[in-house]
Amino acid sequence: MSSAARSDYFDVIHRNHEYSAISVTYVIRMNLPQSVQLVASDPSYPIFEINHPTCVARVALHGAHVMSWRPVEEEEVLYLSPVAVLKEGKAIRGGVPVCWPWFNAHPADPDMPSHGIARTRFWNFVAASESDEGVVFNFEMTEGIWSAALILKLGEALEVILETRNPNEIPVVVSGALHPYFAVSDIEHVRIVNLDGEEYLDTVGKPTRRVQKSVLTFKGEVDSIYDSSNSLLLVDDLSGRTLLIEKSGSPSTVVWNPWVEKSAALEDLPDDGYRKFCCIEAAIANDKAVIVMPGTVCALSIKISIEE
Repeated sequence: MSSAARSDYFDVIHRNHEYSAISVTYVIRMNLPQSVQLVASDPSYPIFEINHPTCVARVALHGAHVMSWRPVEEEEVLYLSPVAVLKEGKAIRGGVPVCWPWFNAHPADPDMPSHGIARTRFWNFVAASESDEGVVFNFEMTEGIWSAALILKLGEALEVILETRNPNEIPVVVSGALHPYFAVSDIEHVRIVNLDGEEYLDTVGKPTRRVQKSVLTFKGEVDSIYDSSNSLLLVDDLSGRTLLIEKSGSPSTVVWNPWVEKSAALEDLPDDGYRKFCCIEAAIANDKAVIVMPGTVCALSIKISIEE
């Protein structure tokens, strides 16, 4: 495939930024490969559309967020809520949110946003390239002491690599998660394989430590943090599809489905939306937070592929 590039110019004007008292103007100049188009039904919310011989995908500049991905001739792998809100400062419901630089509530300041700042900011576009294997995107973000790079590799597999970089003279503590919403036929007909025997924190109701006794299935709300770095299989018994989920730099695996009551309470999710997805996250959660020393990098990654 040709790697010839064409230049695209896109001016994005953001006013009333949620985290700033002044207007912010992002002027993005980018060289995109032939298989990538920059589109924006809303001029303030650019989205990359990828049509490559290996895959079809969409990536939002907001959150550096993979909204959809499927290998060619396969069904969509990721769930995106049909009522997801595409607005600056609002996390996209579905796809692969990037939760960084902290997991869940901020450890010291309850006024800070849950799951960090990465999923509610526009990232800086650095580069995009293509080869026979697929398309690679590079994004960066710096906010105060926090600095990160995000690499997306989209082809027959999807790989998301989050690098926390510490250019400061002091250590930085980081946690977070790569939070894919996997599309399923029906949540009551899927299984997660390879968590048997793993300890986890069940956070539905009063947080309770438990041990997984068998293959994980869904019969109600699930919000569990497993002490596991294992690769997993997500088996959809209705469609017959099996996904392989591999991860690195992740001592925690989070499994989440909001079920009936919480699904109905989420404005950006249909009442029955919970039936159509399962979240399996590569995480650095809670007490597993990592100290990133000055001049070093901490990497967290997830790789998703369809089992033959």
